[in-house]
Order: sequence, then structure tokens, then C-alpha cells
Amino acid sequence: MPNKNQLSFSFTSTIKDIPPQIWDELFGKEIIEGYGYHRTLEESGLKEFDLRYLLVKRGENIAAIVPFFITDFSLATIVQGPLQKFILAIQKTFRRFLKLKLIFIGFPTCEELYIGVSKDENLAEILCGALKALDDVCRKEKAKMLLFYNLSEKHKPIAEFLTKQKFARMASFPNTSLKITANSLEEYINGLGKNTRKDIRRKLRNSLNKVVLTTEIVENIDNTTERIHELYMANFTDSKVHFEVLTPEFFRSIPKNMPQEAKFFLTRDKEKIVAFNLLLIKNGVVIDKFVGFDKGLASEYSLYFTTFCFNMDYCVKNGIHSYQLGVTDYEPKLRLGARLVPLTVYLKMVNPFLNIFSGLAALLSPVRFDPTLKKINAEAKLPGPSEPNIP
Repeated sequence: MPNKNQLSFSFTSTIKDIPPQIWDELFGKEIIEGYGYHRTLEESGLKEFDLRYLLVKRGENIAAIVPFFITDFSLATIVQGPLQKFILAIQKTFRRFLKLKLIFIGFPTCEELYIGVSKDENLAEILCGALKALDDVCRKEKAKMLLFYNLSEKHKPIAEFLTKQKFARMASFPNTSLKITANSLEEYINGLGKNTRKDIRRKLRNSLNKVVLTTEIVENIDNTTERIHELYMANFTDSKVHFEVLTPEFFRSIPKNMPQEAKFFLTRDKEKIVAFNLLLIKNGVVIDKFVGFDKGLASEYSLYFTTFCFNMDYCVKNGIHSYQLGVTDYEPKLRLGARLVPLTVYLKMVNPFLNIFSGLAALLSPVRFDPTLKKINAEAKLPGPSEPNIP
């Protein structure tokens, strides 16, 4: 029988080995991307990731849960511009060029790092033991680096611990969040900058003159999954930053695993679905998780802005106070009133003799390559920031 005062460490590749009530006790019921979201990712068959959980027990009781995943990571994921094109071109012939097997603490597509630790446990003790257990996994899997993925301000104790453990720090793609204080959609639009206000009204007016779009909110998408995935892939292929490729099973599973939180906003031109948003909603917070637009109509109907305004109207009418818009595509999100939420990655080479490369890797921060973030950093040094004018 295990010593009730001793920590033990084990691994599982399925969340089904973890009772939902234990999960909620350790992570807290308030997070949106909880048990149901992690189960959806597991059931989705994401080919790029090997999803696992480190279970930390105190005697017979689970004291902590550390989600993590193993992946072949391409440097092209975090760089943009000519360097990204160069890497992708080389990888067409040499598939392993600038690809490394890495282990990420956290889960793909999640907004930030989630580690569940009992309030009765010492965080440093848990993390110290977890690092030793994960180091063994790194060596067994021949992973080159261990990373703690997307820490926010709330993870300060973890960040301080990792700094003491000689992990290098790298700024990740920031998230975006919009605080909602308006009492109506019109009041929200009136509160935007002059250029943005005029631009949105022009786009909405032009769209209305061309077509009458209707939007419905549904949970059951059994009859529309393929179309939703088609629109998602259209948006995916247009994006310059790729990490995961969601499967139709992801969209099919999420309303079943998150029946209270997951809602699909489907926008139609007559009977044809021309846009969708997958929103996760809980406790006055909305995460605009995934979107997709009909490529042939996105610009003509200004689908990004027309669907966003419908979503904002929903938020205002339903007491939503925080709207999270996600990472990348920062320029329109900032114009719409969102603020940047810094996220950080802490990383360390498995081979201690190569840890000099951890510091060099940290220099390859995504914020150094994203054109909008580079522009923001430059404008921050000017005496009077101005609102960008997007046509």
C-alpha cells in the first residue's frame, strides 16, 4: 500500500482514467476549457499530437494533474515572412528540416496553461517531482526540449519556479480580450475609434444592400458538420500561423462534451451556410474559439465584421462581460477594442550541455515576426499613438 505521505507519479493517455469530479476539484469549475474540452481534443484524432496526462498521487489520492502533449514542432510555426517561406520550401524535400520533437506542458488549442493542483499541496514540491518524471519521458521519447506552454499573469508562482530551474523565457503569441461595458450594439460601435466606427457602419450597410444574412445559434450540428469543417479549412489555409488541424470529429464531439458551453453561430445566405463561429460561453465570459468563412463571399459580405457584430449583440443582451478573440490576426481585433493579453513560454533543452540553445530559441519569439505586433511595439515608442486605418 502506498505511503500516504509520499508522492507517486504515473501517466495515462486518456482523460477517461480521471474522474470528472476530481478534475473539477483540482482545476476548478470556473474554467471554460475544462474536462469536456480536453475530452473533445482526445476524441478528435488530432494527428499532430500525442496527448497525455501526468497524474501525481499523494498515497491513493490524486493530488495534481499535468496535461501535456508530444509533437514534431516546425520552426515555421512561429516565424513569418521570407524566413517562413524558406523553411516551408526546404521542408517539401527534407521533411525533418528545422523540426524537433518537443514536449509541451499544456494542451493544444487551449487559451492558456492549465495545471490542476490540490489546494492542500505545495506547488514547488509537485512541480519538482513532475519535472523529474517528465525528464524521463523526454529521454524515452527522444524529445529535444520541454516547454511550459502559454503562461499568463495568473501563473506567476509557476513562472518563478521555472526561472529558478533555469528555464528560458519566450514571449508567445498574445491572446486578445475585449471588456464589454456597452448596453447595446450601437453603444459599443459608438465607443470605437472614428475610423473604425465609420468603417464598420459602411461594411454593415454595404452587406445589407447586397444580401439578407441570417444567423442562428445551435448546439446540434450533426447535419452541418462537413460544411462547418469546410469553412474552417478555408480559414485555416488562409492563415499564416498553423499549429493544429482540427478534424470534423472535433466539431461533432464538442457540443456533446460541452452541452452547456459550446454554441455554434451559423450565418446563412438563404439556405447556404457562409460563416460559422464556435463560441464557448460560461460565467459571463465568451471565447470565440474557431471561425470559418466562405472564401468567395467573405470580402463581398464583410463576413468578419457582420458576424462579429451579431456576436457582440448577443453578448450585450446576455450579460457577457468579457469577449476573448484569440491569437493572431491582431489588427482588426485591436481596432474592435480588444487588448493584448501577454502569454509566455518557458523552455529548457533535455540535454543540459545544449541549454545554451534554449536562450537562442527564446530569441525566436513570435512577436518578433508578426507584422502587427512589430508595428505596435514601434508605435509604443512614439509620443502619440494613432489608430491604424484598415481598408
